[in-house]
Amino acid sequence: MAQTEIQQPNNQAPLVSVVLPCLNEEEAIGDCIRLIQETFAHNGIDGEIVVCDNGSTDASVHIAESLGVRVVHQPIRGYGNAYIKGFGAARGRYFIMGDADSTYDFRLIPAFLAKLQDEGCDFVTGSRYLAGGQSSIPFLHRIFGNPALTAILNLLFGSAYTDVYCGFRGFHNEAYRQISPVSPGMEYNLELAINAGLAGLKIAEIPIKLHERKGESKLRTFRDGWRSLRMMLLYCPNKVFLYPGLSLLVAGLLAHLMVLGGLLHYQGRSFGPVTSIFATVFSVIGFEILGLGLHAKTYSWGRRFDQKNPLLERFYRFFNLEMGLLLGSFLILAGVILLGFIIFQWFRQDLQPVPRPEWASFGATLVILGWNTIFTALFISAMSMQKAEPYEPFSKSE
Repeated sequence: MAQTEIQQPNNQAPLVSVVLPCLNEEEAIGDCIRLIQETFAHNGIDGEIVVCDNGSTDASVHIAESLGVRVVHQPIRGYGNAYIKGFGAARGRYFIMGDADSTYDFRLIPAFLAKLQDEGCDFVTGSRYLAGGQSSIPFLHRIFGNPALTAILNLLFGSAYTDVYCGFRGFHNEAYRQISPVSPGMEYNLELAINAGLAGLKIAEIPIKLHERKGESKLRTFRDGWRSLRMMLLYCPNKVFLYPGLSLLVAGLLAHLMVLGGLLHYQGRSFGPVTSIFATVFSVIGFEILGLGLHAKTYSWGRRFDQKNPLLERFYRFFNLEMGLLLGSFLILAGVILLGFIIFQWFRQDLQPVPRPEWASFGATLVILGWNTIFTALFISAMSMQKAEPYEPFSKSE
């Protein structure tokens, strides 16, 4: 996705840039622009309005230009894409984001600026769940969607938002550089909230209330909800993948050791053969989840969500492609030798049941883990090739 470079603020730059994404908003965009202009004039605010058109086929662009605001064009569809382009063209010291559908009261811009300027906040987000503002949210979103996503995000990332999907926000130009969002769709809002917390920014919420929307909504409840949940899971690999996967793997291997050591008996009878099957299941599933966690960890590192991770850096110094291939081959060889010995015994006993079948489960576990190790090493090696490259938020090309 082509991205634009953020404009550096200078002495002639306005105090605030209000960025409005626009896709066929002819019914509302004029009212939004006029309200913002009136707010600037009434409060003596030196501000600019940047409309980022996302491929409108109606009169939205003509209306915006006729009101004297700057219009930039983002041909690549997507809520996040539009904002990335819009903020890239903005020149203000502070950024305000809001939808061009008349749902947000832009007369609250001074309240956002007060938090940013007077209270030293870096990231200020509106909340429709403060002071009774949720009453204007559609029922499904008010009761299930937004509260659930907000609760999950707070749990995974240790934040304290009350309305993580509010699209009315303000932040310092430099704070936006630290956040450096790249999500192309509606999950852009979540990325802003997540990265603001991970960057250690000073965050505040102010109560807002939605007004009736003008024009057709672009939100797709279940699709956008799933994309948001998927993003949170990918960007929080420790709690979602690494800890559960490591727990299952350790439990499975410990069960194997207890079975092979003859430590599991009931009324004088060993229940090792059955337990060994579950041990294999736990070990393999745990290793698979752990591998997914490493993939997600590498992905989040590459996307800058996990910039300072000395543990991961040490892991990569140890677990390179060659080490993965060597370790995987060793596990496969050990498992094949063990299974080969069991099969040899089986034939020697005229295909009668072998006395310790749990060794076969352990051998199979080693073979499976070995192959998984090899392919995990190949995949992680491919993903981590760029981990040492410095991240630059935006290229100069469009």
